[in-house]
Parts: sequence; C-alpha cells; structure tokens
Amino acid sequence: MTLPSGGQTAYNFLMNVASQGQLYDIGFNNVLTPVTPLNSIFPGLGVAKVIGQDYQVRLPFVDIATVVASIPLVTGNSTVVTLNGIALTPVVWATSNAATLTAIAALIAAQAGIASAVSNGVDTITITASQGLPVTATFVTTLGATQPVWTTTLTNDNVFYGVAVYIQNKMNLLGAGGFGSGGPSPYIAGDPVPVLTRGRIWVTVENTVTSDSPVYWRVQATLANPQVGGFRSDSDGGNAILLPSTQVRWIIGASTGGLAVLDINQP
Repeated sequence: MTLPSGGQTAYNFLMNVASQGQLYDIGFNNVLTPVTPLNSIFPGLGVAKVIGQDYQVRLPFVDIATVVASIPLVTGNSTVVTLNGIALTPVVWATSNAATLTAIAALIAAQAGIASAVSNGVDTITITASQGLPVTATFVTTLGATQPVWTTTLTNDNVFYGVAVYIQNKMNLLGAGGFGSGGPSPYIAGDPVPVLTRGRIWVTVENTVTSDSPVYWRVQATLANPQVGGFRSDSDGGNAILLPSTQVRWIIGASTGGLAVLDINQP
C-alpha cells in the first residue's frame, strides 16, 4: 500500500506542542484549587502561599525590607523615607534615637500596602509589606551634627505552593481583532486557581534551561523580566530564588522564551 503524499511520517515522542500552564502528560497529577485574594495570576506562573491564611495563594514578591543605620540619630536630624518610590513626610529628631526610630516606623506602618514596620530601638527598622505586595525602602538623613548612612536589605517570605494550571474552559484574552486570540486569561482576585502541586507542567522559561539546570523562581521584577512567578536557571542577580531539587526539577529544557517542563513534587 502506498501512503498518500504529504502524510505525517514522523512523530515527536516528547509531546512538546503545548501552551504555558498545560499539563505535560496524564501521569499522576495533584491539582488543588485555592483562591487568590490579591493578584491576577496567569497560567504557568509559580504561586506562593498566603502567609497566615488557609488555602490561598498569591504571586511571589520581595516583601521584607530591613533598614539599618550606621550610627545613632542625633538632635537636628531629618530623615526622609522613600517607600515604594514615594517620598514620605520628613521625620525630625524626637527626644532620643529610640523615639525617633519609633516615629519613623509608625509613619511607614501607616502607609497603604504595609503590614508592619518595627524598630528595634537601636539601629534597625524592619518593614513587611501586606501579603501579595512588594516593598522597597530607602532612608536619607540630613542636618544635625552627624548623619547615619542607612543600608537596606531586601528579603522575602515566599513559600512555593505550585504552578497555576491552564484550563480549557476558561475564556482567552481578546486579541487585536476583538476575538479570543490573545492568550489565556488570568485568574483574577477571588477566582478558584487550579494549582499543580504534584506532576509535570509546561512553563515559559526566562533563559535557557536543561534537565540538569537548577530551578529558580522570580520574586523581583526587572525591566527585562517584569513578570514575577516565572522560572529560570539562575538567580538573575538575586531577583529569583532557588527552589529545592527535591520539590521541583526540570525534565525537559528549552531556550529563552520557549516551553520547558517542570516536574513538581510538593510534600
């Protein structure tokens, strides 16, 4: 028998025709459906647990800023805090170093998107953003006989939960022609978010990965990679954090911008 011309004669056993957030295969998979109270989450992004809440997820962020003064504040000092890019009202010296630090912390804690700001009474203020929000902070002190130099260290409390799954019955975004061709729609605040906690899933990679690469998870947006929750093979200068190889690993690699497969085995 002669095969018709133009028929398919080769098949890719890796099944790598897929979309971000789609399951790789029909092997054992565990999908949970928590909800997100704060963020819009696209399929294929890694999500974090909402600290202090049951069965809720969010996007990961750098959300803790620890600011340390090199020397104590003194009479006449005026300190300007720039919080998330916005300069706050200057805080002037108030009776003692400890009292002034407390006043600075109270000003920060009163701002939108801040869960807490705590002074140790000596040289440090620790700022924690509300869950699902980032934080950046810089302090500058002027006037007075001496002025401290402030050093800010950014950290996070992200606990990896899993990867948001693409579902077929969710409407796609509208494309330029006004129809559903703009890619999968995000899960918005309050939506049930199917999250793969065990199994294999397609994700778009920020840089080239192989099955031997470590798995890093983006927690800080950059100009080149503005979407937190993405995956790559290095820390990108501290903007992505390493996930344990016992919980997440690559099984199929890809070039920058391509689709790779993550194997997830959350406890």
